[in-house]
Amino acid sequence: MKSGYLVLFSLAVGLAVTSPPAIVFDNLRPVYVDNVEFSLTVSLEYSNETTYDASSTLYSRVLWNNEIIGNHAVALYDEYGLLRSTIYIKELLVTGLDAQDVTVENSLSSDFSTVESATASLWFIPGAVTLLSPILVIIVAVWTREVLYALYIGIFTAAFIVSHYDPFQAFLRVLDTYLVESLGDVDHAFVILFTWFLSGLIACISRSGGSFGIAEIFKKFAKTRMTVQLVIFFIGFVIFFDSYANTLILGNTMRFVSDAMWVSREKLSFLVDATTSPVASIAPISSWIGFEVGLIQDQIDLLLEQGEDLEGVSTNGYMVFLATIPSRFYPIIMLFFQFFMIIAKREFGPMLVAERRSMDEHKLVRDDAKVDGKKEDEAMMPDESTPLKWWNGVVPIVLVIFIVLLAVMLTGRTTSLALGLPLTPENIFGHADANAALLYGSFTTTVVAWFMYRFQYVVQDRLVHPFMYWLRFKACPGRPLLTMQQNLDAFMDGIRGIFQPILVLILAWAIGAAIADSGADIFFSSALTGNLDPRALPVLTFLIAAVISFCTGTSWGTMSILFPLIVPTSWYASHDAEIFTLTISAILAGSVFGDHCTPISDTTILSAISSRCDLMHHTITQLPYALVVAVISILFGYLPCGYSAYESFAGLGICALASVVLVIFLGVRVDHPKRRLDVLTLAGRKMSNCCGKTDEDVEVPKTINLWEYDAQTDEEFVDILRPNFWKLSTWKGCFTCNGKTTLEEDPEKGKEETVDAEAQEAVSEQLSA
Repeated sequence: MKSGYLVLFSLAVGLAVTSPPAIVFDNLRPVYVDNVEFSLTVSLEYSNETTYDASSTLYSRVLWNNEIIGNHAVALYDEYGLLRSTIYIKELLVTGLDAQDVTVENSLSSDFSTVESATASLWFIPGAVTLLSPILVIIVAVWTREVLYALYIGIFTAAFIVSHYDPFQAFLRVLDTYLVESLGDVDHAFVILFTWFLSGLIACISRSGGSFGIAEIFKKFAKTRMTVQLVIFFIGFVIFFDSYANTLILGNTMRFVSDAMWVSREKLSFLVDATTSPVASIAPISSWIGFEVGLIQDQIDLLLEQGEDLEGVSTNGYMVFLATIPSRFYPIIMLFFQFFMIIAKREFGPMLVAERRSMDEHKLVRDDAKVDGKKEDEAMMPDESTPLKWWNGVVPIVLVIFIVLLAVMLTGRTTSLALGLPLTPENIFGHADANAALLYGSFTTTVVAWFMYRFQYVVQDRLVHPFMYWLRFKACPGRPLLTMQQNLDAFMDGIRGIFQPILVLILAWAIGAAIADSGADIFFSSALTGNLDPRALPVLTFLIAAVISFCTGTSWGTMSILFPLIVPTSWYASHDAEIFTLTISAILAGSVFGDHCTPISDTTILSAISSRCDLMHHTITQLPYALVVAVISILFGYLPCGYSAYESFAGLGICALASVVLVIFLGVRVDHPKRRLDVLTLAGRKMSNCCGKTDEDVEVPKTINLWEYDAQTDEEFVDILRPNFWKLSTWKGCFTCNGKTTLEEDPEKGKEETVDAEAQEAVSEQLSA
């Protein structure tokens, strides 16, 4: 009898052993691209009554049209002795369109005698269709100059593809999926909230006179337009720990100073935008580092698990991150490029037109600019009797930076301790919650600023503190600097002024998700890769990252897409530490480029918000500079370094030299006496005239030869392209416009660069200009 039970038990155990785990598909994409490799993630479900041998192997295969298109084998138990919960089946290929049924089978035997299977219906589209959404966004935005229309059309087009070409379903998905998920994302909610609080805080600072007090202080040091821009540039390095904090604080604070010197809003927003992500992405300590190092470490661990010997490559993600900094050509050269542009006083393209308009006509923005917050700016102006004191601006700004930095370190310390990591700077800043820190800092500082302004009193156009009166039990004469109601009104005016940009930001997040769902990221990666020389991989990777980040508007999203696709490929193709490091660097740099110059990027939008600049005007004026730096980075950086022509440090020097040459010979001095235009602007005007369009903003000069010699102008104007530049006596004023020029004959055509009486009186009027 006992032997019978033993036989039955043995049979039951045998059946259990031969029964593989059940299959559940995870993270299926809404859209797959025809004839492009993809992967499937499969979750495994086990029965509580099933037991397995510790040495069991799980065999998997994928079938399409009764053909095997993929195989996979892995130990059933992982290295920790636990049953494996997920498997990844890669390098699958389907050559078909519309709905295609794909079946996954699992077995514990190589002959698949006993299987568990599951079938999924995948939607396949042609690769070119994935390009429709980003192309339409660009075309509509340029044609209508209205970003909201362009973004909605782009989201609808992507939803139309995802919804299997059903327009009604696409209309619904835009509303109930992409917009709702964009607004409901926790990180997005943090961004919206701290943007509101920080914008409201800046409005209160402005209403108290603090912003103009700061402007008065900076005007003592920033006597010219060049020095103002240098101050903005170097302050961008001070707020290095987070790109959002850099953008919002720098733009809102320095706007009043740059306006006083008649620096165009387009130039201000470029300086703000060009010192956000480029600085934060290469800073050894910043809110970016945790994300970047985490992606690097994941790929290193994956390669080590697959038995790869990473000779010459550190197994520490942070050390690899540091090794990529010398080859981050785009962000580093962008910082050098804008610095040299400032000291050379040269611009080209739309930025030259904008700077001439602001300097000559005293128009900070174009007449057709859609700048939000004009009425709110007027409401935030201090009363005429309000003293303009610098501490009412400096104290809240320093406090918000201090609280944000403190919160970053505290949240990073807490997370590092919870993960059992050593308390090193890279771990603390890398695992910090930057979004929460910004929210803590902006809200706390707003409350402190309200009480600070409430307990200052204005008596005969001067500020007094009421404490000495209260100690004598006397009422303080005068009025509060700002009552609590005035604080609240100014705070709401600040929030109201950025309502439309916040809406653009929500749509930008939505279209990033929609474009990724439509398969554009997969198609971009596959179209630009292939059987190529591994030495060309860094250049190709930079281009892929640039295109994806430009179309999706997110640098972090682009990094998340490309790291698992390209980093292992670069090692398998080359087994070269230098190519491996250059490829990682190219992903990080290319993601910053695309995110830097697209109108749907959050940092681009926030730069326009904080600078009170039209978003499309900011994008159009910044795009030529970004493209020029990207071309320099490719031709003199990633291409020769990938082919081992020289080291990365030498590449940085050559790229810097190339940017100097381009600025000198492509750019034109903003204060040129004859207001000559650069070659790019003239070529653009020629093309516009051929297309029947004219630009009435700036009159095309009759003389366009930069090398033409004019004795009178040569004596008065110093420039590297003029003969007098090479005279020893002119070096003293090589960056100034000395003597009398043609501008002084007609005051309406230009103004002196130094702060004259008119510019000082216009400080209180410029925001409504």
